[in-house]
Amino acid sequence: MNSIIIKRKILSVAVDARPLAYGMTGNSRYLSKVLEFFGKWDDCYEILLLSHKNIHPVFFHLQNLPSIKTVSLNSKIPGPIWLHTEFPYLARKLNAKILWGTLQLLPFAGKFCTNIVNFHDLNVISAPQTMARWNYFQHKIFVRRTLNVADKVLCLSKNTMNDISLFQPIARDKLALVYPGVETISDLATLPKDSGKWGKFLFTLGTLEPRKNLKTLLNAFLKLKVNNPNYPYSLVIAGRAGWGESAQELYAKLKLGEWEKDSVFFLENPDESTLAGLYKNCQAFLFPSIHEGFGLPLLEAMREKKICIASDIPVFSEILDAKQDFLVPTMKEESWIQALVQFANMKLTSKIWDSKEWTWKGTAEKIAREIDQCVQS
Repeated sequence: MNSIIIKRKILSVAVDARPLAYGMTGNSRYLSKVLEFFGKWDDCYEILLLSHKNIHPVFFHLQNLPSIKTVSLNSKIPGPIWLHTEFPYLARKLNAKILWGTLQLLPFAGKFCTNIVNFHDLNVISAPQTMARWNYFQHKIFVRRTLNVADKVLCLSKNTMNDISLFQPIARDKLALVYPGVETISDLATLPKDSGKWGKFLFTLGTLEPRKNLKTLLNAFLKLKVNNPNYPYSLVIAGRAGWGESAQELYAKLKLGEWEKDSVFFLENPDESTLAGLYKNCQAFLFPSIHEGFGLPLLEAMREKKICIASDIPVFSEILDAKQDFLVPTMKEESWIQALVQFANMKLTSKIWDSKEWTWKGTAEKIAREIDQCVQS
């Protein structure tokens, strides 16, 4: 790391750690993996994790890393208000030199230090129908100002960079492409004790919310099982409760095991070792999202050389190989059924994919270089 970070005083970085309060999501996974490296670079950084809620137990290990010095938790203020009030107040009080917005927004309060911000997507413009109402309105109000005041905008994909460039051309010079990483599964990969009843299984992962489009996939799978009771695979859905009336209804039914008789199984908020076991042992990975900033679970599936059956959306074309994977019209149940049948009839082979350029260490080092450039300018 010393070869990348120019010798200087230790930088104090105030991190909006709210993603770490809600268990395993795309945002929290990205942030936690990057912080695992920043947390070890105690000769370069002092990381201040600031959040309005307690950090979820799956991320407790971050608090034991050398450079992570402070965790501020348990505010009574809702997250969107906390971002604009307590977060900048605490960052200034702790003498932070870098303020890191991890959820695509920066505080409205006056700028007092260097600001960097992660942008996983630009859903507020490109896919507003996929957002919870409160989240849509806060982004609608503050996203343009965030792009204006940020010193660096870390984009998860070329697709997101293009969306931002069109939306706010003045921000183009601030944009940096920082792909996520992927890592080899450890020997700790496990499956639940009752997983034997699954048999051979297909796996999907995501928060139960409209954007993830799990209902389309589920309906397609259930119709397939009716028409073909001997279909050789079960469907395992892993994730957590999200928002939206239909998604909440779906969550309740999955929790009750309503479709287990139809070979549909649900795991809520699986830990790292269970996730690793799911990726390692599934027959294929399914990802039916309507819109994504990137699609980190696809990388994690490809790490295990699994075939992916995913929505035909632009960002997935950055990741998937049309010669090996399936790109399916997003909302068409019959197309999903056709893809599932076609997969079951194909000869299974290991996916060819080189993960050497997709490492979390590389992602963290890229962000470190962008921070250095901001500090030096």
